[in-house]
Amino acid sequence: MTWNKTIYDTLTGCATLCDEAATESSRAADIENWYRFIFLNLDCADLCRQVAMLYVRGSENTRLLAQTCIEVCEKCADEAQQLSGDRATQVYAMCQQTILSCSAILRMGTQRDSDTAPQATSVSRFYGIDLRDALYN
Repeated sequence: MTWNKTIYDTLTGCATLCDEAATESSRAADIENWYRFIFLNLDCADLCRQVAMLYVRGSENTRLLAQTCIEVCEKCADEAQQLSGDRATQVYAMCQQTILSCSAILRMGTQRDSDTAPQATSVSRFYGIDLRDALYN
């Protein structure tokens, strides 16, 4: 999987924003109208944070969780779109961006590991040092 800082930043940004939105919404006078929004934001924040952690360490399971993250972000964005206020608008936009980032993660995983394996390098080029030994040992 190829590292892309923008994807990581989007995931962590979404986690932060959704945590903040849930906290702010929990202080609303009419909190009963905000329950679904609060819980979806908490779910979204947790998943985005977890996908970011898996992504940054190059886990083979990143794609599995990215698919789930897309589904939760879609629910969160739909709920935010039904509400009024600046924070709901921000959550909607951030979730849409995160969906795009998770989709990019899914596209990265379509290459087989054998396609991305290092190619054998001519030993003479490195004066008798096999580059694979230097990188992987």
